[in-house]
Amino acid sequence: MNSALKRLIDLCGSIAGLLVLGPLFLVLAVLVKRDSAGPVFYRQTRVTCGFKEFSALKFRTMTVVDGDDGITSNEKKATRVTRSGAFLRKYRLDELPQLWNVVTGEMSLVGPRPQIPKYMPIYTEIYKEVLSVRPGITGLASIKFHEQEERMLAEAGQDAEDVYINKILPLKFRYNLFYVRNHSILFDIKIMWWTIFGMLRKS
Repeated sequence: MNSALKRLIDLCGSIAGLLVLGPLFLVLAVLVKRDSAGPVFYRQTRVTCGFKEFSALKFRTMTVVDGDDGITSNEKKATRVTRSGAFLRKYRLDELPQLWNVVTGEMSLVGPRPQIPKYMPIYTEIYKEVLSVRPGITGLASIKFHEQEERMLAEAGQDAEDVYINKILPLKFRYNLFYVRNHSILFDIKIMWWTIFGMLRKS
């Protein structure tokens, strides 16, 4: 795919999304603040092309805890998820602020979901190929594997970290590498449609 064309589509799409969804952002911000004390947005360090770190934006869906660095046991996470957070996660609305990450060039509308830095050294060679494209707000793995990933983590209990590293990541790589090797404008449009369809199906 022509990278300049993809970037132009990302820029136009993300700016249009921010303008159109502005009123929805205000409503969601009020819901987040009403449910629990803390900031509206949650920033987490993720990795983009060239192994560069950036702050990925999300609407906050859990109560604030010092030292939260990403994956934790599902039991601990479940006790922290707020009422509005559960709603945001169900429909993936918590990801919408990442439209700003697309505007700044750290992310794309479609691509492999961005990973947190601590897993980079484990699969460095694979990530070299996965990170040859910008990470996306939505991607093939997040559509095809998301529900299975949640189920595997829930079943893992206290072993969630080990299961994520040794079972989930290798499975997600299959989808991510397939996307990297076959991505096109048409493929991106299909993934965006599948994402919208999945959200509508849940509602």
